[in-house]
Amino acid sequence: MPERMLTESEGYRLLEMCGIPVPPHQVVTSAGDARVAAGLIGYPVVMKVVSPQIVHKSDVGGVITGIEGPDDAEEAYRMIMRNSAARAPDAVVTGIIVEKQMPGGLEVLIGGKTDPSFGKVVTFGLGGKLVELLEDISIRVLPVTDDDIRAMVREIEGYRLIRGYRGEPPKDEEALVRVIATMARQFTENPQIREFDLNPVIVSEEGASVVDARIIVGDTAGGEVARLSIRAPPDILYPESIAVIGASASPNKVGYSVLRNLLSFPGDLYPVNPARKELFGKTAYPSVADIPGPVDWAVIAVPAHLVPGVMEECGEKGVRLAVIVSAGFREIGGTGAALEEVVVKIARRHGIRIIGPNCLGIMMPHQGINATFDPVSPRPGDVAFISQSGAIITTVVDWSLPEEFGFSSVISVGNQADLGFEHYLRFAEQDPETRSVTLYIEEIQDGRGFMHVMREVAGRKPVVAVKSGSSRKGKAAASSHTGSLAGSYDVYVAAFRQAGVIPVQTLRDAFNLAELLASEGYPQGNRAIAVTSAGGFAVLASDYAETHGVDMVDLPDDVLRELNAFLPPFWNHANPMDIVGDADAARFAALFDVLIRHQDFWDIAFVIAVPTTLADPAHVANEIVRFSRNTEKMVVGCMLGGDSIRSGLRILRSCRIPNFSELEDAFKAVGRILSVRIARVGEQSRLPRDDRCPGGGR
Repeated sequence: MPERMLTESEGYRLLEMCGIPVPPHQVVTSAGDARVAAGLIGYPVVMKVVSPQIVHKSDVGGVITGIEGPDDAEEAYRMIMRNSAARAPDAVVTGIIVEKQMPGGLEVLIGGKTDPSFGKVVTFGLGGKLVELLEDISIRVLPVTDDDIRAMVREIEGYRLIRGYRGEPPKDEEALVRVIATMARQFTENPQIREFDLNPVIVSEEGASVVDARIIVGDTAGGEVARLSIRAPPDILYPESIAVIGASASPNKVGYSVLRNLLSFPGDLYPVNPARKELFGKTAYPSVADIPGPVDWAVIAVPAHLVPGVMEECGEKGVRLAVIVSAGFREIGGTGAALEEVVVKIARRHGIRIIGPNCLGIMMPHQGINATFDPVSPRPGDVAFISQSGAIITTVVDWSLPEEFGFSSVISVGNQADLGFEHYLRFAEQDPETRSVTLYIEEIQDGRGFMHVMREVAGRKPVVAVKSGSSRKGKAAASSHTGSLAGSYDVYVAAFRQAGVIPVQTLRDAFNLAELLASEGYPQGNRAIAVTSAGGFAVLASDYAETHGVDMVDLPDDVLRELNAFLPPFWNHANPMDIVGDADAARFAALFDVLIRHQDFWDIAFVIAVPTTLADPAHVANEIVRFSRNTEKMVVGCMLGGDSIRSGLRILRSCRIPNFSELEDAFKAVGRILSVRIARVGEQSRLPRDDRCPGGGR
């Protein structure tokens, strides 16, 4: 069915069939008919232009409210027709709708659109002109439960108006939830509805009614739930032998860089180059078929047109995984896409799984594997990094070395001809070296399937995601409020949050969060305490906590009594705890002992240490590590300063305790975590770990 917008009366009829309240109404085509219709409906009435070309009726003078009598009805009809002809001369006006003016209330928007990646989504926000002015909306990927809908209603800033603001009585929230739930169900079940705007919906003290409806119908393209691809064997990323096909002695060739990077691989490494007898001291073979032993991985770095032949040889050899770093496939379109299909068919026939093509490759630092052409290799660590951009990977790895940040795996997904994000997430889920996951995403084809996997993985290990494209919302080209506000980026972020994935906008924020979660796990709640020897930072901690939704709790009387026993008399006796500028590591340690004994009143502890002549940063850092290791709560390191605290930072880093060099960054990170999820009841907030902290850290 060709795409078209239902007339307002058609839209009202659809809503009425679903049980959604709409005003009494009638479409008229003359001033006399308007007079009669208004009399039958009962004054006051509203009159609105009906035209598929006029999206925002008020902008062209196409809406008149408060019509109180027959003569006014006739004059309103004529005025709307004059306004429409003058301000929208190319629009086809098919009539004017006369409808009962509903009693006043709060105007909200309920919208829906079909996203190319995630399918049908529903939006909610303040309605009327406020929707575009404030952009205060929430989004959910369908299907949703009534509880999901209540949550999305309550998360907008404007919810205070629904709850009752400045003496206003509360609005009928449950009636609003019923309207959203009914429309969401109809949108999910009716494949012909592609987009809708119910704006405004009037929510009063008793009930909710739609007073303007734009519903676009047509054949639904994209967004369907796709079958999840077959899971790869979990041991496929633990090779014992690797062949580099296209290995080279020329430093300007990709095959040179890949082979050089793999020299530290402890398993069997086989260069493949028909023109060479040896490379980097290793015997080179004319083809993979000539290799005497088994080959688990083949890293393929030959021109694209040669890849099908190489894949046939790999299949006959029994290779399990092909890492195709070669470019020239689907990313160039046309012949490249056809060539990629050929490669995939060969792989399917032989049972070979594929990373790429057109990828940087894969790094597994704990296994001594750098099967990429990145010039440097990362340190081993706890965080899996899965990226849709090879350039982002090389930049991040380069950044990570001076920061002493480590990775459990770094994977460039490339074109995802076979293995994709869902497979790598499953690998990270079961990988014992991985404690948290960071994703860099540009586009997902099967959003529903990806979301399903994300939800399951994020339930076991924290996942943080950066999505590019936040600036391309297409507002200028959008044909509706929903189309302009629920842009592709916004839908991704909503999907992440629904799946328990923490969305961030910068890579630095992503790795700060991933490192914190890898070390400390999800907090069990939002009750926070802060400890510092600097009064100014105690004040700032209170400010930042309020800004980022972190609850600074009061100190219980028994805790105050214990602290008073050893802290100076002039400490501030409050949370954040200013334990005075002459505090040394022993004072921090004694305070930590109290907090370890009393873990029932707090969930998150911020430890803020600054350079002083009395507090050795290394000793303070050791106490922070001990504190973290002896609680099941989140401990956030905030050792602030420069060179004078380096010794402390090295201890925290070696013990995998993250540190925030900017205090607000620490509160922002925790606030982001709390906005998505906390540890669920009965859930172990932190994964058990083999503590690699050198002596003195426990």
